[in-house]
Parts: sequence; C-alpha cells; structure tokens
Amino acid sequence: MAVRQLCAPGDLDLRRPLPGRPAAAQRVTAVAATSGLSRVAVATSAPWFPGLAELMVLAPDEGGPPLRLPMARRPRGAVVRDLLFSRGGRALTVSLGGSEEQQLGQLAHFTLEPTPVERWRRALSRPVYAAFGECGGLRLAVSGDGEVVAGCDQASRSVLAWSATDGSRLVDGAAEPPPVGGSEAVAVDTDGSRLAFRLCRPYERAPDGGVAVLTQDGGALRVLATGLDWCAGLVFAPDGTRLMVVGTADGTAEAVLLDPALPPGAEVVERRRLAALPAEAAHQTLRPVWGAAGPRAALRVDRTVTVWDLAGGGPLRSVSDLGRSTAWALTPDGRALVVASPAEIRGHDLG
Repeated sequence: MAVRQLCAPGDLDLRRPLPGRPAAAQRVTAVAATSGLSRVAVATSAPWFPGLAELMVLAPDEGGPPLRLPMARRPRGAVVRDLLFSRGGRALTVSLGGSEEQQLGQLAHFTLEPTPVERWRRALSRPVYAAFGECGGLRLAVSGDGEVVAGCDQASRSVLAWSATDGSRLVDGAAEPPPVGGSEAVAVDTDGSRLAFRLCRPYERAPDGGVAVLTQDGGALRVLATGLDWCAGLVFAPDGTRLMVVGTADGTAEAVLLDPALPPGAEVVERRRLAALPAEAAHQTLRPVWGAAGPRAALRVDRTVTVWDLAGGGPLRSVSDLGRSTAWALTPDGRALVVASPAEIRGHDLG
C-alpha cells in the first residue's frame, strides 16, 4: 500500500530555536487530516520551552510553507492537546492547555477560508476534584455537518458542547443537575442532536465500560451496557441510527455495535473480538471513524499502530517503529492513516 510524504523537509522546524538547541521540534502533540489528505493540521511542542509550541496547517496538494496559526495570548505559550477538522477542512477546532504553563484550558475555533481567522475562543474549567489531575484536557468531537463542537472536560469530568458558528454553549454538563459525567471518549452524530461518551461519575462507581447517549433537545440521558471493561472510543453511524464502541474486555480489544433505539438489555447488535492487548495498552483512548468504507479504528500496542476494520473484525494495516513523540490519526473517511513525527508527516493509504 502507498505511503505519501505530506510535508517537505524542514516544514515542521521551529521558527525561534533556542541558542544551542536544534530547530527541530521535540514532540508532535496532535495531528488531524481531511478526507483525501487535502489538508493536514499538526501541533508541535518543545518541552524545554513550551512557548515555542506551534500549530500548523499544510496543504500537501498545493505545496508551499505551512500556515502557522496563533495559539497563545500570553507570553508563556500554549500546548495543543487535541485538534479536529470540520466542514470539509474549512474549519479547525483546537483544545489548548492542560499544563503547568497554561493552567486554564481553552478551546479555539478557526475558519480557514477564505482567510484564516480565529472565530472564537472559550475557557475550560479548573479541576473540581483535585485528584483528577491536570486542567484543560479536552478530547474533541465535531458533528458531521460541522455545526456542533463537543468534548469531555478532564478537569471537571463534564460533557460540554458549543455552537461552531459563534461559540455559544449548547450543553453544560457541569451546570446541569445532576452533572453529566464523561471522560475523554466522545462522539457527536451527523446533525449534532446527540452526544455519546464514556460514562464517568465523580466519587461513585460508573458502570464498567458503560457509555451514555445524551439528547440535546430535552437533555434525555440513556446509559447503554456494552459488556466491556473499558470504552476506548466510539462513533455514530453516518445515518445516526447506531453506535460503534471500541474497548477492551478480559484483556482483548473488542468492537461492539449498539442500537440506542432498542430496549434496555437488547442494545448490543453485534460484537467482534479484535486482538489481545497487553495491560499497558488496555486503557488507551482513540477516535474511531465511520465513512463509506465502514467503521475503522487505530489501536496502538507498544510502538505499533494497527488500523482495524470494525465491521469485519480484521486488521487493515500496521505501522511500526513509532516513538513517544509521534501522533497519528485516521482521516474522516477511514481511507488513510496519518502519522506525524517531529521530522515528517506520512499518509498511509488503507484502501
């Protein structure tokens, strides 16, 4: 299968290297790409000086230097935790913060056409429960029509959603009684009317592997039993009728197809075993996609990422020799795996 180089040598170098330090970035914190690889977004950081972190958008078909988007509004800089394209690559949403340098996390939404501009920026909450760790770790999801941006705030363990148009809050899990508790794994359906997420209830036990579906109109919440020990990621079908969940059970990765319209106890439509996972890989978080080729997900074990066909239960391709400084993501159509290191970005064709 073909491998495509998506950037030229030196494209990811830092513009302001410190004296005695190389210009190469030290880590890629996040990467995203559009279907067809017409645009690629990549975030880099320099651990010795986070103010040198950069956010770039590349157009591999057009060539030329990357477009560098402003992140920080303070001298200390910012760290990108996640990013995601929407509206066919015409918009980019970025999760910032979650570090000692930027205690308060932020969400920034950019439109890239006709002129790149930051449309809005919103602050995330500080930790409500001190034991829950660092601030601002927001895992993103965007509706298929690009109208709704959502995420699970790691600081407050709350589910949040905004209008992509103006940044107005649509769902505020931290303010609703009782709180809607979620953790990292999150998905939004095509029209943004429903959110699905890994269930997390602060200070009380949540169902093992349980996922919840929240309807924005009316706030109805439905908890679905998956039979999993851990939910790693989930994605709605393009028509919104079903939900594919990837997780682990008894040390094995599994794909579980759910139908939220079925009565309690009958939600599981299909279950497929994928592969045995070592303990250190059992609790990863990932972002499955569901395009014309069906649902797919990329799971990492040690230094290898394998893309799985969740409908058929078989592996499609593995990419090995990945380091800690590497980020990867599937395109929305599931046709390519993008792997970004501090020196290069490669697109692996999946057919």
